[in-house]
Amino acid sequence: MSDTAFPEGTEIPEVVVYVDQNGNPLRTATETVIYMPMETSPPNISSLAGQTTSSALQLSNSAPPVVAPAPVPPPSPSPLSTESAPEPGSKQQPVSVATSASTQSTNASPQSNPYPTQPSTYSSRPDTYPTQPYMPSSGSALHGVTYSPYKGDGNCKTEAEVDRDFSLFSKDYGVVRLYGVDCGQVSTVSKAANKYGNKLFLGIFDINNVDSAVDTMAASLNYDWSMVDTVSVGNELVNNGGATAEQSLAALARARSCLRARGYQGPVVVVDTFVAVLAHPELCDESDYCAVNVHPFFDPNTGAPDAGNFVNSMMQNIRSRLADPSKRVVVTETGWPWQGQPNGAAIPGLDHQSLAISSIKGAFSNNAADVFLFTAFNDLWKKPEASTFMAEQFWGMGGRYSPSDE
Repeated sequence: MSDTAFPEGTEIPEVVVYVDQNGNPLRTATETVIYMPMETSPPNISSLAGQTTSSALQLSNSAPPVVAPAPVPPPSPSPLSTESAPEPGSKQQPVSVATSASTQSTNASPQSNPYPTQPSTYSSRPDTYPTQPYMPSSGSALHGVTYSPYKGDGNCKTEAEVDRDFSLFSKDYGVVRLYGVDCGQVSTVSKAANKYGNKLFLGIFDINNVDSAVDTMAASLNYDWSMVDTVSVGNELVNNGGATAEQSLAALARARSCLRARGYQGPVVVVDTFVAVLAHPELCDESDYCAVNVHPFFDPNTGAPDAGNFVNSMMQNIRSRLADPSKRVVVTETGWPWQGQPNGAAIPGLDHQSLAISSIKGAFSNNAADVFLFTAFNDLWKKPEASTFMAEQFWGMGGRYSPSDE
């Protein structure tokens, strides 16, 4: 491989993905790539992004999980979705976007409140909004963390239980990421976040009900968006076959319009896996920044000490595919399970989790706010799956259980 950045032959380890003739990932490997100096001027980024061979592509088919987002009732078909999305509740292996969602495992979701059935008309919105300017978290010295407000039995946590959770982890993190609006979570979590000094990364899980989700957010916050850092649309839907890239982008546009009408001026993003983003960089190009989930545990060639290198390598690969390579890239989920079955070199365990998280934090030592660790507590409401190495419930940082599950 030639590159003007290297004055002489240079060997660098790279994560390589082997693909079939159609470009579908088959397996990953860490191999040494030799960069040779190039005498002519380099091609532009867009041309580099299209230079692949039939045998190797700078992607990865490592299997990052599909996070169990905030559970909601299965959505009914709509123009934004041509097939039913799998129910939340387990991390699922990434699949080709051509793979039917019906092949994905589904679990019973925790008890949840349905979205409002009436579409939003915005007829009751206030004429004025809070005047606080949007303050991004990109300068924060703290990492983000994901959080789900469900007990082990699948019921919703009370306001007091959410407050108790925040008292245990909030001081270590800047922004707390949610996945949906059910369980009254925007209300209960925003009260805790306000008390303990955190900002929120809110989520619209069901892209068939964008308007009502925005209504719920706005009402729960009393139209004060000052603590909201970002709002996401969907979570790994392209990766798991729950939506096409076009459907995700249509939902993004709709969400941005609805949020602006409700007074929110901050970033709105689609969240998907690095596999989906590498195949569909437009998911990042049209988002206000690039939001991507990267889980090194699902690459059998990556051990815990190399987790940070894996995440960093994937971020570099993503940048090479973006229309604007300088665009902010945020890893919206990454972590390591402390219990479960081994996946090749990726071994669960408290010591391994500690090594992996330390490695990931090291990779983000200069931009801690650009990574969200998965997750604040063990998720006992999820169902163990052989496909995710029986680790589904045990991603809590330091093996921590929520007091409501002890």
